[in-house]
Formats: sequence, C-alpha cells, structure tokens
Amino acid sequence: MKKRTRLVKYGEISKGVLTYFGDALMAGYSSIEGRRGGISPMMIMGYLEDLLKSIKTDQEKNRKLLRVLKNLEKQEILDLQEKDGKVIVYLKNKNHPKIVEYSIKNILEFKKKEKKWNGKWFLVFFDVPEIQRNKRDYLRKLLVRLGFYQYQKSVYLFPYECEKEVTLIKKIVEGAKYMKYIIAEKIEDETNAKAYFKLLS
Repeated sequence: MKKRTRLVKYGEISKGVLTYFGDALMAGYSSIEGRRGGISPMMIMGYLEDLLKSIKTDQEKNRKLLRVLKNLEKQEILDLQEKDGKVIVYLKNKNHPKIVEYSIKNILEFKKKEKKWNGKWFLVFFDVPEIQRNKRDYLRKLLVRLGFYQYQKSVYLFPYECEKEVTLIKKIVEGAKYMKYIIAEKIEDETNAKAYFKLLS
C-alpha cells in the first residue's frame, strides 16, 4: 500500500515564518524592519523548503504561504506591500510578543548546540499572585516552549547564561515582572535536568 503523504498545516507554516523572522533578527538583519527593504515570499519559501516539500505544486505553495502571510499581517506582525506587481514582506513590529518569543527560542537553541556547559545552572522562578493565575499559567507554558526545564512548579532552569533573554521575556509577558533570575553552582537532583538537556556523560 502506498504511504499517504502528510499534509502540512497552516499552523506549521505560520510557525516556520515566525522562526524565519526570529532567525533574521538574531542574525542582525535589520533590513527586514519597517520600510528598509523587505523580503520576497520566495526567500521565505526557500527557508521553508523542507516543510513545504509535501505540497506538489509551486502554485499551491504560493497560495498557502500567502494566506499565512496575510493572517500574520492581520495580527500586526507583518506588512505586505505590492511593488512592480510583486509582493514585498516587511516586519511591522519586531517587538511583537510572537516575534520576540521566536527570537529568544532561536538564541537559546543556538546556545544548547554551540556552547560547552560549565556546570552552572541558570534558574528562573516566580510567584505570580493567584488572582493573576492566567498570566502565571501562560508564563509556565512559554518557558517550556522556549526550552526551559521545569525543576519545580514555578522554578525553571537552563544550563547556559540567559539573563538577556529573561529580560526580554519580562518585556513581553506582563506576569513576568514577578520573575527572578539566579545563577546556581549546584542543584540537588540534577540528573533529570541533565538528561533533559542531554548533558549526561
């Protein structure tokens, strides 16, 4: 029996586009902001080549990508302009929470791949008031999405320095103002955390 091709979902394409812009900002490509130059959808499509390979025709790829770009424009993240009959994509707001989240995630992923662990742990903990539990729950989910390990209910850790990234989190999440950042030389029961970050020798 022939194996059925998995259809790529719009949500996956949207995450891919946000990752693209997060990567671009991390690399310092300021030309994607405002009206400084913008980029073509073809550049984004090239970045998403592996994700879109299950879509048979270029026409269908263009249609789906354009739909995602227009949706991100409605969210005030991107700005689409037409020049000489071609669509140019601009990053409308580099401080949008979703863009900042993907930028932070890309930076932390880079640190996990490229940096050598020095044995220290970088902890984030918070005590958000019960009346703001929705913000507290969102913050917990965000830290997990960013790659932090949940050490205790409101204590998360990362094996590499991340103070700047934590400061950015405080800017985009209202409940994050209750966050504290600590550097620990050693923690108890660190085996699970080391396994999570693939640091067991």
